Amino acid sequence: MDSASAEFRRMLLRRNSGLDLSGIDLGGANLQRAGLENVTFSKANLRFADLRNCALNGASFNSADLDYADLRGASTLGMADFNGASFVRAKLNEADFSGADLSNAILADANLCGADLRHARLSGANLSRTQLWKALLFSKNPTESSKTTLCRGMIRNIGDLLEECSNVQGKYDTKDFLHYFRGEGRDTWELCPSLMRNESLQKAEGEMLVDLMARRPEEFENADYALRQWVLAQHHGLPTRLLDVTQNPLVALFHACENADGWGRLHVFPVSRDMVRPFSSDTISVIANFAKLSFADQQVLLTRKGEFGDAQSAMEFPEARDRLYHLIRQEKPHFQEKINPKDLFRVFIVEPQRSFERLRAQSGAFLISAFHDRFEPDEILKWNDGIPIYDHYTIAVPPDSKQSIIQELRLLNITRETLFPGLDEAATAVTDRIKITSEHK
Repeated sequence: MDSASAEFRRMLLRRNSGLDLSGIDLGGANLQRAGLENVTFSKANLRFADLRNCALNGASFNSADLDYADLRGASTLGMADFNGASFVRAKLNEADFSGADLSNAILADANLCGADLRHARLSGANLSRTQLWKALLFSKNPTESSKTTLCRGMIRNIGDLLEECSNVQGKYDTKDFLHYFRGEGRDTWELCPSLMRNESLQKAEGEMLVDLMARRPEEFENADYALRQWVLAQHHGLPTRLLDVTQNPLVALFHACENADGWGRLHVFPVSRDMVRPFSSDTISVIANFAKLSFADQQVLLTRKGEFGDAQSAMEFPEARDRLYHLIRQEKPHFQEKINPKDLFRVFIVEPQRSFERLRAQSGAFLISAFHDRFEPDEILKWNDGIPIYDHYTIAVPPDSKQSIIQELRLLNITRETLFPGLDEAATAVTDRIKITSEHK
């Protein structure tokens, strides 16, 4: 142990209350297992310091320099102040920083693998290349299983649908959970938004929306929210990161049966109410405007490194974040710069404005995420097993039952014409009626 470290330890033993060591130079000091509770290190130099397994609860490192420091196994046991501190390339893996204030901290290239950040404040922090999803970010999932379950039954008629849905819904308290549905006409399709099925389109996400809005500005004249712009664009065929779901299981069943070939599939999602957001929520504004950024800015804000191209400089993170703030303020001028980075790694159900006949007719909603390109629970949890997620049940629809189910749905006025209201579908319905009438003459 060097003399500076030894003297510092003697100071700690002599103290009767928290020390104020603001501005102290302890660069490279070996302070392993030191009790640093309630000590003030504001603007101190702790570059390359060894702080492994230190007790840091109540300590203040406001604007301290902790670049390259080793904090593996350190614990705040609750509150500690790191507001504005610098942790460039520091080792925080397996550290307990739950409850710590890391607002405006610079964590570029820090190792956060296994770090407990579940209640840490991260607004304004520079997280460039930290791969934040490898930290402990979330408390226990609201559902017990959070997995995909294939129901044993099959849907051969509407009665089967009601029975299967009733069996699933009976497992959940309606005060805490809502249920959403999705029908797939082909059993092989994944829960993957149209945008994410094509890498080239994914990299041009924001560019496509701008191009579409430039070509048809009058269509977007009243689309004052980014989410509404994306919903309108998807409504007219633009691939987006939104995945359609519905609150009406009959609508989902229609989509599962519309394609006559092959097995259909009905997805049932019991969703905790705290995962559901209205179109006007700040969280949805963040994600919808995130989608308008360049692909490079998106990857910077998702704290990726290496796998998505050249390494970014630490300065690119605040620049990308500022561009996101600029977009959000176009719809919310008074939006405060307090984005929770953890929200970028979550999945939400968003209830949009039902300003389109189709959305109203189909009781439509969307799954949306900044980070995830697949929405099966297993695919989401493989990135971070604490991410709040829904349960997911799938029920098979055999191909030989599809036509009879379509006939039953027609009796309940669930048809393509009613689900896709518009002149085109009305004309198709008229033509189909004449064909059916002719066949029975």
